[in-house]
Amino acid sequence: MAAPLEITINNLEGTWRMSKSLSYGMDSALELQGMPWLLRKAVSFATITGQLSQKNDDNGVAVIEVAQTATGGIKGETEVYRLDGSETIQGSGMFGVQRIHTRWLDLGGTENANRAGRLTNIEGNPIDPWLLEGWLREGTTSSPGHINAFVVNEKAGWTAEQIWGFSEIEGSRRRVTRFLVSKGSRTARILAVYDWLGNQG
Repeated sequence: MAAPLEITINNLEGTWRMSKSLSYGMDSALELQGMPWLLRKAVSFATITGQLSQKNDDNGVAVIEVAQTATGGIKGETEVYRLDGSETIQGSGMFGVQRIHTRWLDLGGTENANRAGRLTNIEGNPIDPWLLEGWLREGTTSSPGHINAFVVNEKAGWTAEQIWGFSEIEGSRRRVTRFLVSKGSRTARILAVYDWLGNQG
């Protein structure tokens, strides 16, 4: 289901379900992250749903919490993103210990900035052009329309860069996350497209 216009990157509160028909790339990325075949198979059949809450903490920093559940006996997990670029360390039953940096991202003038190598990720490296494709231009310079997360799993040796925002998918405005998972010289791409289920609490 399309995201209503009042749901923006500054207000993601609600319930979202990953669309199996519109999303792609999950299996290749999970393989690169070291997930066993049987578990990858279970994930491919599962329905993944996230309950998102979004608020500012006492210092005015936006914090997004994603309580994720899945069918098929896969244990749910909760992810927390602080949008000030600082590092948080989170443990995951599925992926182990991860270091996460999250920030707001202004994609205004994306093509020129990327061509000149000026649009960089949290580590200071140019953002992969695929991550910059297909976004609706929402937000302003004072209120950027996208979120950039960078996840490092040192033990498993992989990184995952993410950009969150909204795209037009098959004629509908959808919340989307693009993931670029890297391990050594190998990369895998995930396009995650979400159905809006409303404020189900």
